[in-house]
Amino acid sequence: MNRLIKSLIFTSLIISIPAVAQQYPATPGWSWSGHIEHMTFDEEAAWDAGIADNATAIGFAVERFQNTNEYTWSLGANFIFYNDDDEFAQYVEDYWGDVDYQESDASAISIFADYGPRYRFGADKLSFFTVRGGGTAIVYSERGIGNCTDCYSEDIDINGGVYGLIGIGRSTNVLDWSLQFQQYFSGDIDNVIRLKISGTF
Repeated sequence: MNRLIKSLIFTSLIISIPAVAQQYPATPGWSWSGHIEHMTFDEEAAWDAGIADNATAIGFAVERFQNTNEYTWSLGANFIFYNDDDEFAQYVEDYWGDVDYQESDASAISIFADYGPRYRFGADKLSFFTVRGGGTAIVYSERGIGNCTDCYSEDIDINGGVYGLIGIGRSTNVLDWSLQFQQYFSGDIDNVIRLKISGTF
């Protein structure tokens, strides 16, 4: 029921975007982007996985602009740093025989794809709304000790899902800056706030 309410709220936000927003023709080609995210997970899923219900992620993406409008495909990846509640520690011996007591950390890698338009507004048409739909898959999610070939490790069961995205941004001479919000409708991620910077290549 909670997910259904959030879906209805997100849909109403998309519908409320002004219909008078004009599109600004995009230069066809590719762009790159980098971002930092604050992620929130479903509380029950996070509890079962032994992590906090929030995490920080950094990532990158490439985007393909169409020829006559600002609809774009975006493909990217995230490196997620969990706040681990179930960390463990063990003695580790390095190549030279030195022994150290090290604690585990918890991290994940995800990939994502989304598609949608960008609506320009303002007198100079340099400000924009972004509306997208997409999905995320978590391809690696583990608790373990880094740089250790035979240390104990365990999987962290957190699943990606389908999301909707809205954002607002501003173009400068070289870069685009934007603040985006993702609401997930399936999986174990609840929502994401993303600060994004992008440019063409």
